[in-house]
Amino acid sequence: MMVIAVGLSSYNVALFHLINHAFFVEALLFLGAGAVIHAVSDNQDQIKYGGLRVFLPLSYSVMLIASLSLVAFPFMTGFYSKDFILESAFGQFYFSSIVVYFIATIGAIFTTLYSVKVLYLTFLANPHGPLINYKQAHEGDIFISLPLITLAIFSIFFGYITKDIYIGLGSSFFADNSLFIHPSHEIMIATEFAVLTIFKLLPFISTIFFSVLALVLSEFFPNLLLAFKFTRFGYNIWGFFNQRFLVELFYNKYIIAFVLKLGGQTTKIIDKGGIELIGPFGLEKGLLNLSKNIAKLDTGIITSYALYILIGLIIYILIYTLST
Repeated sequence: MMVIAVGLSSYNVALFHLINHAFFVEALLFLGAGAVIHAVSDNQDQIKYGGLRVFLPLSYSVMLIASLSLVAFPFMTGFYSKDFILESAFGQFYFSSIVVYFIATIGAIFTTLYSVKVLYLTFLANPHGPLINYKQAHEGDIFISLPLITLAIFSIFFGYITKDIYIGLGSSFFADNSLFIHPSHEIMIATEFAVLTIFKLLPFISTIFFSVLALVLSEFFPNLLLAFKFTRFGYNIWGFFNQRFLVELFYNKYIIAFVLKLGGQTTKIIDKGGIELIGPFGLEKGLLNLSKNIAKLDTGIITSYALYILIGLIIYILIYTLST
């Protein structure tokens, strides 16, 4: 979303979303995930979670707050920047920006689905983990809980408190610093007053609809999901999404393989070859050869030593003569 805002030349909105995003994703969701992992004896297999809402009420509360803010639920911190970016994309009224709006809205739907999946599998579903994990499940101490509570408060209120500073109409917060937006790229007025209400509400409607759909299917119709998954079409769809749209397959097969091969050849030819030859390995071999050749001068014959002394004297006289 931040990259979309930068592409729209709405740098203040991008910065606003970056700061908001830091509270509920980079901080709260990750710390909350760490608190859950710590509580269940460092088990990181989410399939072996479930039913932890009773055992970890604080972790469930902060993860719920972070997820609601992530999916831009109204009046949460993420709502004030994420939805504004979507509206700004539509508010340019170019074909390309409208396409970006719909693509970003679809992306927001997937964000909603995986957020609901995290909450459902971890806290709401039937327990699937070892009994010992549930017996030992506990909230973290004050050093874990206090940051979670603080970040949860920011994930609720920060967007509302600071929205007029960052994206308020006529705000002069960035007037005297380097964050400059050319007047021809200013789209806030069109975003605020020209975008139809249906397109402002579409992300919210999609969020609510797909959240309810995911919960209902997971809780009341799991057999329907399994039956669909085992059909040929469902299996292909599941495989496509499970393999990250086949991006990782393409990436590992064509890019990673090429990079590893290139790196191997670079190490073999340049690092192990040229650099070591003129570096430590070559220096070592050169000094050894030089010392062996110098050692050969030690013949034990006095006339040879006298010759060496004479050659040294002649070289010294020549150097002295040339320097003067």
